[in-house]
Amino acid sequence: MKNVLIIEDNKDIALQMKKYLIKDGYRVEIASSFYEASYKMNIDMDVALLDINLPDKDGHHLIERLKDKDIRVIVITVKNDEDFIIESLDQGADDYLIKPFSLAILRARIDAVLRTIPLSQDKKITYKDIKIDLKESKVYYKCNPIELTPLEYEILVLFIKNPHRVYTRGQLLEMFWEDRDKFVNDNTLTSTIKRIREKLDRKVITTVRGIGYRMDWDVICILDIKSRTTLLFFEKKKEK
Repeated sequence: MKNVLIIEDNKDIALQMKKYLIKDGYRVEIASSFYEASYKMNIDMDVALLDINLPDKDGHHLIERLKDKDIRVIVITVKNDEDFIIESLDQGADDYLIKPFSLAILRARIDAVLRTIPLSQDKKITYKDIKIDLKESKVYYKCNPIELTPLEYEILVLFIKNPHRVYTRGQLLEMFWEDRDKFVNDNTLTSTIKRIREKLDRKVITTVRGIGYRMDWDVICILDIKSRTTLLFFEKKKEK
C-alpha cells in the first residue's frame, strides 16, 4: 500500500482527495501548511500532492526537501501559467495538475509517477514496437536494429525509465548538453527529439506545449536477459 501526503490548505479539497484515494487503496496524510508538511514528510511517504499556494510559505521551497527524501511530487495549482509550471518542474516536481481536475485523473497521475523502471544493465525493455537491450546498448524498432547516437540513446532511456514524467526543455539541456557543448541552443534539443522520433515511433516522446516533453505509454515490459523471465509489466490506465 502506497502512502500519499496531501499538502493543501483548502480543507474541503484535501478531504475530497483523501476520501477518494483511501477508497482506491492508498494511505493518506493531510498537511495544511508548510510547517506541518515539513513534519509529516518525515513519515514514510511515496508521493506528495503539493499545492504551491500555502498560507505560511511558498510551497516551491518544499519541492527540493521532498525530493531529498525520495518522495515523488505532483504540483496542484490554479495557475495555468507556463513559467510557473516550468519553475516547479525545474525544481524537481514529477508532474502537475491544474485545478479543477477530476479525481480519476489525479489517481492516474499518482499511479504514473510511482512507476519507475530499474535500469540494471542485464535488462531488456519493450515499449510498443521498440526494444532496448540495456546490456548491449542496442535499440530495435519492429525487430530491425536502429542506429542512435550516444546522446539520442541516453535521452530515449531517460524517458523510458520515467514514463509520464514531464521534463522541461531547460532540464534536458542541462542534463545532456551542459558538459558537451557550450554553444547549444533551444533548437539543438528540438532537432535531437525530432531525430529520435524519425528513427522510431513518432509518438515515443510527446510534446507538452510550452513546457517540454514526456513519454506517454500504453505497455512497457521488462525482461531479465539471464533468466528470460518477465520482471515487470506496466500497462497505462486510461484517464477518464
